[in-house]
Amino acid sequence: MNGPAGTAAGTGTTPGTGTTMRVRPVTEDDLEALATIDAGYASTHTVEAIVSAASTRFFARSGHSFVAERVDTKGNEACVGFVFAHAVWRGDRAAVQTARLAVAEDAGTGPAEALVAALTKSAYDSGVYDLTVTPPTGDARLAEVLERATFHVVDVVTFARTLGSRGAAGGSETAADVVRPARGDGHA
Repeated sequence: MNGPAGTAAGTGTTPGTGTTMRVRPVTEDDLEALATIDAGYASTHTVEAIVSAASTRFFARSGHSFVAERVDTKGNEACVGFVFAHAVWRGDRAAVQTARLAVAEDAGTGPAEALVAALTKSAYDSGVYDLTVTPPTGDARLAEVLERATFHVVDVVTFARTLGSRGAAGGSETAADVVRPARGDGHA
């Protein structure tokens, strides 16, 4: 999908629906729609909502964050998903890392597929060849989309710590709950 000014944005028709899927860069004007989708996604997958005015402003400048919109035959637009991602430096090369890829619960896989394609193109066009997407473990729909797009599972566990008063509650899972013991043959 090629878009204006070398972005990975674009459009495509959804067969049999009379609608068009449009992917475009995130703007600050998207805040309300993104917050609604993010709140639903966070509730469904028991993760913290991350959309705010500050996060939307930050990711709008990243060059790797997009909105998926459905446009019907009358030109009515509806935001159905988004990806917040940015480039990070790993010391020897850059990588594009996602903070969130979320779609409306009733939107099917089309928006996620379009957002993954836009994310991949934006990384490639920037000369960045490593991408990481870290969906919640319960998001089977996104996992399937990523696997079809030739992403692969990396066997790691993410540990997080929140400092200050926000971190006082802490998490409930321990390493023993999620880390498998070594098999004794040098492999974890």
